[in-house]
Amino acid sequence: MKKISFFLLASALIASLPHNTFAWGKKGHGIVAEIAFSFLDNKVKDSVNKYLGATTIEGASTWMDEIRSDHRYDYMKPWHYVNIAKGGEYVPNKDPNVVNALNNAIEELAHKQNLSDSVIKTDLMIIFHLVGDMHQPLHVGYESDKGGNDIQVKYLGRPTNLHRAWDTEIIEGENITTDQCLSLYKDFTKKEVAQLKEVNVAMWVKEPQALLGDVYSFNTQDNTIDQAYIDKNKKIVEQQLLIAGIRLSAVLEQIFKS
Repeated sequence: MKKISFFLLASALIASLPHNTFAWGKKGHGIVAEIAFSFLDNKVKDSVNKYLGATTIEGASTWMDEIRSDHRYDYMKPWHYVNIAKGGEYVPNKDPNVVNALNNAIEELAHKQNLSDSVIKTDLMIIFHLVGDMHQPLHVGYESDKGGNDIQVKYLGRPTNLHRAWDTEIIEGENITTDQCLSLYKDFTKKEVAQLKEVNVAMWVKEPQALLGDVYSFNTQDNTIDQAYIDKNKKIVEQQLLIAGIRLSAVLEQIFKS
């Protein structure tokens, strides 16, 4: 009943909410999934793969983006992001957003013994995707510019928007890889890793939100994103992909180690 009421609420409010575009793009989401699996033991990996069936972990991570053109899933569109006022903090609510959608899927899988295999698979694909989404700073951004979608920029001279610059252009243009992201793991202490692996979705919002100052640090006179901006923020992108992977692994461990 809880899930049904959440779906109904999402469907009712969707028309009034702005729609952000993809976060991280296909490559970025795939990196998050690969990082997560690198931290899992074989038992948890086997359990995840059992329910995903023929779907790869990369396919699971991008499923929510691939179904956007299917109107049967329109109620999921607000699940990819949450709007937070500039200078404000996330306040728990019942709105259809990335925090509530992710929590809903995690809570359902805590009782997976009562769920069909197809529902378990769907919840897993939601988790794979949304853990990645919420670590892209512009997916916890401002309603006023639709998470950077309304900000037109010149990325190395090419027209695009700020959101796409972060979800795709930097990752693909700088050829960011899974190994590059994993190389940053050594920068974390054991205590920091333990804190990162605490499954608290509402708290996870704070880190990417704190990075918005860096995101908006481009030349506002002509909205140019130059190589200096890219060099400055490349490591932030790599770090966010790594943290998302660590946290995705923590969620999967919580679900399948019990």
